[in-house]
Amino acid sequence: MKNYNIYSSAYYLLFFFGLFGVMACNDEFLDEIPKSFLSPENAYTDRAGFEAAINHMYLVGRTLRTHENLPGAEADKGTQTLYGSGTDLGWYWDKKNYFGDYTTINSFNAIATGYWRKLYNIIKNANIIITRSEYPEVDWASDEEKLGIQAHARFFRAYAYRFLVHLYGDVPLLLEEIIGPRLDFTRAPKAEVLAQIVEDLEFARLYLPKDNPDLGRLSQAAADHLLSEIYITTGDYDKAIEAATNVIEDPQYELMTERFGTLTDKPGDVFWDLHRLGNQDRSSGNKETILAWQIEYNVPGGGDGNRLERCWGPLLERLKTPDGLGAILKDDQLGRPVAFMRPSEYMEYTIWQSDWDNDIRNSEYNMQRKFYINNPASANFGELIIPTPDDTVRNHFVWVKKASHPYGHPQGYDNGGRLYSDMYAMRLAETYLLRAEAYLGQGDLENAAADINTVRARANATPVAASEVDIDYILDERARELLVEEPRRLTLARLGLLDDRIKKYNPVSAPTIQEFHNLWPIPQSEIDANQEAELTQNPGY
Repeated sequence: MKNYNIYSSAYYLLFFFGLFGVMACNDEFLDEIPKSFLSPENAYTDRAGFEAAINHMYLVGRTLRTHENLPGAEADKGTQTLYGSGTDLGWYWDKKNYFGDYTTINSFNAIATGYWRKLYNIIKNANIIITRSEYPEVDWASDEEKLGIQAHARFFRAYAYRFLVHLYGDVPLLLEEIIGPRLDFTRAPKAEVLAQIVEDLEFARLYLPKDNPDLGRLSQAAADHLLSEIYITTGDYDKAIEAATNVIEDPQYELMTERFGTLTDKPGDVFWDLHRLGNQDRSSGNKETILAWQIEYNVPGGGDGNRLERCWGPLLERLKTPDGLGAILKDDQLGRPVAFMRPSEYMEYTIWQSDWDNDIRNSEYNMQRKFYINNPASANFGELIIPTPDDTVRNHFVWVKKASHPYGHPQGYDNGGRLYSDMYAMRLAETYLLRAEAYLGQGDLENAAADINTVRARANATPVAASEVDIDYILDERARELLVEEPRRLTLARLGLLDDRIKKYNPVSAPTIQEFHNLWPIPQSEIDANQEAELTQNPGY
C-alpha cells in the first residue's frame, strides 16, 4: 500500500500540472479535461459518479475495522491494538510488542501512523465530495439527491474525526478540498473538532434515509447512535439521551431475545446466534444491527475478510497429549486461531464472577475454556486437556467464540485464518449502554441502571442496583457485551481512563503506561513534512 500524508494528493496535482506545463504550447491544452482516466473533473458530474465515490468510502470505512490494507503484519497487529491489545482486555502474546511495553511507543510507530493516514484519506475524499457536489455543472435531479450524497460524506468525515480526536487529541481540521500543495497545517483544539463532528452528524441525520432495510448502508439511526457518544464527550447529556432514544424507540430496531438465523439447529444461544456467519443482516431476522460493514467471500469488492480468529483464539495446535502427540487437530469448529491477543485475567475471569453460570455471554458457546483432545491417534483421545503453566501464555486460554466461524469457513478453515462474516459497526445493545452513560453523567442512576438491565436481561444476568452504577461498571458491561466489537482503546481514551484501567487490570502494560499515553503520538512523518507551520507533538513523545 502506498502511504499518503494529509496533503499528498496536492503533490500529485502539482506533478501533473508541471508535466502539462512542460508539454503544452498554448493555454487550450491546459484547459483540456482528461477523457481516458478518472479525475475529479470527469468523475463528479452526476449522481452516479458521486455514488461511486460514496461506495468507496464504505470500503475505506470498513478497513478501519478489518485493516485489510495496512502494510504487512500491521494488519493483524492493528486489529488487536485498537480493539484490545495494550488495554484492560489484554496484551500481545510476547508482552513487549504492540502496546505491551509503552516505552517503545514513539512518533515513528507504524500503527499510529497508519491510522492517521487512513483517517485523513477518508476526510480528504469526503471533502472532495462535499465541495464538488456544489459545483453548478453537476447534473442533480433534485436538491434531495444532492443533500443525501452530502449527508453520507459528512457522516464519514465525522466518523473519521471521531477516531482522530479521541486517539490524537487536537488535530488539523480540514473542511474543504485541497487543490494545491500545503505545508502549513496546524492542530485545531479538541473542542472545535468535536463541534464540527456534531455539526456534520446533525446534518447527516436530517438527510440520511430513516428506513434501514439492509443494515449495510448509513441511516438516520447510525447518525443518532454516533451523536449520542459525541454528546457524552461534550457533556451535553440531554442531547445524548435524546439521540440514543431516537434509535431505541425506532420500531426498526430491537434487541434479539430468541434464537434466530442460519444455525438454530446447532447448540448455542441467542448471543451466539448474533455472531454467526450471515446473521448480521436483516434477512437473517436480525433487528439489532444498526450498521454492519459488509464482507463477502470471493466477490469483487467483498474484502479480504477479517483476522479476528487469528487475534483472539489460543494457539491450540501447539498443545500436546500426555503421550506426546498433538492434542488438537484443526477443524471447522476450532478454525485457525494464532493467539496474537492474550486475554487479561480481568477479561477472562473477573468481569464474569458475579454471574458466572447465568450470563449467557459467558456460556460455553461464547467463552470456551475447556478443550478436549481430538487427535484419534492418541490414547488420550476425548480427554479434557489440562494445560501446563507454559501453555497458558499462548496455547490455552479462553476462546472468545464471537471471533470465530464454527460451521462456516467458506474459504476453508485452514486457509489464512480469515472470517468472511459482516462486522458490526453499531448495534442496539451499545445504544442502550451509551444512554446509560449519559444518564450517569446527569446523575440519574435509576435510568442508567434500567438501560444496563435491559441489556443484562437478554443475557439472563442479575440486574444491577442503581447504587452500583458508575463509569467502571458501565465499562465492565461494555466489555461483557461488546468484547471484540468495540474499539476498546478508543472508548478508554474517550473517557481519559486508558492508563487508569491498564494499571488496574493489565499487569503486563501497567509498569510502563503513563497518563500521556491516553493519546497516540502525532506521526513524525507528518511533522517533518509540514515545513511552513509547526505541527506540534503530543506531550510525552
